[in-house]
Amino acid sequence: MTPQQLQIEPAPALDSFHFFPPGSRRHNGTPRLARHESPKAESPSSPRTIRIALAGCGVVGGGLVRLLHESAPAIAARFGVRFELTRVLVRDVLRDRQLPLEQRLFTNELDSFLGHDADVVIEAVGGEEPARTIACAALKRGKKLITANKELVAAHGSTLSTLALENDTGLDFGAAVGGSAPVISTLRDLVGASTPLSVRGILNGTSNFVISLLERGASLDSALASARKRGLAEADCTRDLDGRDAAAKLAIIGWIAFGIQPIDLKVRRTSLIPGLERLVRLAGILESRLRFVAECTQLGENRVAATAEPVIVDSLSSFGRTCLEENRVELDLGWGLPLSVSGPGAGGKPTAAALLSDLLRLESPPNDRGSGAAQFYSVTDPRPHRWLVAAEQDAASLQHSANAAGFGVERVVTDLVGAAVITAPATWERAQSFVAALEATRAEPCIARYERESETEVLQ
Repeated sequence: MTPQQLQIEPAPALDSFHFFPPGSRRHNGTPRLARHESPKAESPSSPRTIRIALAGCGVVGGGLVRLLHESAPAIAARFGVRFELTRVLVRDVLRDRQLPLEQRLFTNELDSFLGHDADVVIEAVGGEEPARTIACAALKRGKKLITANKELVAAHGSTLSTLALENDTGLDFGAAVGGSAPVISTLRDLVGASTPLSVRGILNGTSNFVISLLERGASLDSALASARKRGLAEADCTRDLDGRDAAAKLAIIGWIAFGIQPIDLKVRRTSLIPGLERLVRLAGILESRLRFVAECTQLGENRVAATAEPVIVDSLSSFGRTCLEENRVELDLGWGLPLSVSGPGAGGKPTAAALLSDLLRLESPPNDRGSGAAQFYSVTDPRPHRWLVAAEQDAASLQHSANAAGFGVERVVTDLVGAAVITAPATWERAQSFVAALEATRAEPCIARYERESETEVLQ
């Protein structure tokens, strides 16, 4: 229950990729690298061919292959380009993926893939390695790199951006945030040189899908099983439920919106687990909704605070009405109403569509704000908020615990497990001291930020 800094942890190594030093023998069954043939000369009116090397051909990569195949005529007619997949890096070259690709294009030799000549490299393997190796090698060779890998960009975005500039090429990662919701392109293109007052949103479609099913009466286990069956969750979806995925995406948003390097953004992260089912149930009792909200907010004097945490919102608010795997991001530009973008934020098809959108951007995207722009820096959030704190105590005992910790209580509610209080405004540090005191009594507390209108009624 303590605040945690954004930490990017490496994914398990793809140890089935084979590394072959020069002169060594290849494993049986591994296809040899076919010699690349230069595309035939094209007439001035024919589409320009862009060669693609794709790393990873799972749910996202395979979805992109199908989308490129199905959309080829429309892409050629509208954009005047033809995308040709010339190399695909996979774990198992013999697996039948039922894709419109020739078998000779697949390889599980990382060195062979890194040395392949292509115009664009798309990284869809996920995790930090070998994604970082692939990304750095592509950029050093002057190849445009496209990735949907938020872990990679959050951990190494600054390094990759520098490599892109040094080698006069492009780095695009719009697909890494928001799925089909065009969050990054909106910040780059529509907002342009403007600096938002805040960017906040629901950035993880998996956790939002699970929360939505819990609201409809499902158990946590059945909600997770449904998410996996629909291709919205990995076998291990801990990063989705503990907020690391949303925090990594928020770090990328902080970079594009405020120029703070992803590794430098201090994100206060609070996990949905344990306590997720109880928070959803309490939100329902309060005629509200639980949502996992990530935000970057200007505090004045070029300071920016970043949080990723469970929040109780009004059920009729825009976030309260964001259900299932939908993502929603709101940009406060001082226009009175926020600028909103939304769309499916999990699953292979939305991410593949976002990758295709990045691929169709032929020019290098502007990722850095530049030295002439206002310089912002990250600070921990000093603002007081109201909190919903639940514990396995009866209402009177919990209210007494809150008063003993120096908290004013606006409302008390009860459920089958115990009680919860809505506190008067307090900083995160003070709220955590209250939670720590409850943990010391083994009261199994859980906490969420409370954003509904002020309550004065006390219910026993």
